[in-house]
Amino acid sequence: MRKAFLRLVAAATLMMWAIVMYLAIDVVRSEGVTTAITLPTLASLPTLEPAANTFAPTQPPPSTPTASPTATQTETIIPTLTPTLSVRVLEIAAVMPGVNVSPTTTPYPLDVTVVPAPPNPYEPLPDATRLPPPYYGWYSFESDHPNVIYATRWERRLHQLASRGQYHRTDDVSSSVRFAFEGEGLRIRYVAARNMGVFQVIVDGVVIDAVDAYATEIAFPGTRVYTLARGQHLLELRSAGAKHPQSEGYTLALDAIQVWRGDANTLIIPPPLDTPSPTHAPKPAARIELVSAPPTLQPIGTPVPPRTISAAVIIAYDENGNRTVDPAEGVAGISVRVVEINTNRVIASGFTDARGYVAFEVVTDTPAQIVVPYFGEVWQLQRGNGGAPAYTLLLTPGNQPGLIP
Repeated sequence: MRKAFLRLVAAATLMMWAIVMYLAIDVVRSEGVTTAITLPTLASLPTLEPAANTFAPTQPPPSTPTASPTATQTETIIPTLTPTLSVRVLEIAAVMPGVNVSPTTTPYPLDVTVVPAPPNPYEPLPDATRLPPPYYGWYSFESDHPNVIYATRWERRLHQLASRGQYHRTDDVSSSVRFAFEGEGLRIRYVAARNMGVFQVIVDGVVIDAVDAYATEIAFPGTRVYTLARGQHLLELRSAGAKHPQSEGYTLALDAIQVWRGDANTLIIPPPLDTPSPTHAPKPAARIELVSAPPTLQPIGTPVPPRTISAAVIIAYDENGNRTVDPAEGVAGISVRVVEINTNRVIASGFTDARGYVAFEVVTDTPAQIVVPYFGEVWQLQRGNGGAPAYTLLLTPGNQPGLIP
């Protein structure tokens, strides 16, 4: 009880002194009198004198100045803190276990063309011997190109059906030919005949194909188009030491090497290969009773897949009127095109050679037709499993124009 009483008395005293001080300060403010609060200090401070209007001569300093502490009353300046605005950067990293964000595909730029494989070549191809590099698209490197290196001496032969009218052959099974190139597509044009054997196609030291060049009549076919990685490659052709049972020899003959190289805006992405994953098949029950049959699946119409269609066109003058194409009757330099019937889009084009002959090989899933614009002739291209059909256009001597462009 005593402690509580003392606390009450102390609180009343402090409250009384606070009221007295407030009244005193209020009276001073109302009378316009400003008083400075002075605090005693023991620091030695220099005395500041007001500056006079006239300059006095400078007195020399005393020889031995001494400073003695004196008790003076000075004004104490209390600094004022100015509030400032500060920026605090808060960085929070949140981890959510069990939450997976699936990746999204980034679209290719609009000027990039994505193809699954190099396109099929349409002959005649540009001759790399007559044109300077760089080469883009399909180009033909003939058997006499300077970069075609033969291990031994190969014999040069002439033939009107060969590429540029010539090819090289050898009977030495130990000989080979090499060719360094840059591209993503490769096709070999070779000679097929009764004395030809089997040869290997080797790219960068790996055998990618073995071709049997036997045929009953001489021909100049081409291999399939090989898809390669972008960059430099080394091609090698050599005899496999084997032949067809009806072949008369092991001869190897090269007609031309055809290379496809894409530009900077072409990207080859092969389709993914579907690899079946093994699944565990449970054992059937010992006794199974079939209550109801499964529903019958109704057939669903699927679009016709694209197919390769081959065709050839022969344009000639029937000078002797026998309704057949004779030697020296072919018309060269005539434009022939393959267009889609629905859209009239040109999907292949070429010019007749000195024999008046031009061949096409197109991949399409829509009806197409062959058009000879100069003569106004049109043939509907048939889809079939047989050989390449040949369409013949005979010009009568009476209708022979004076000049064909």
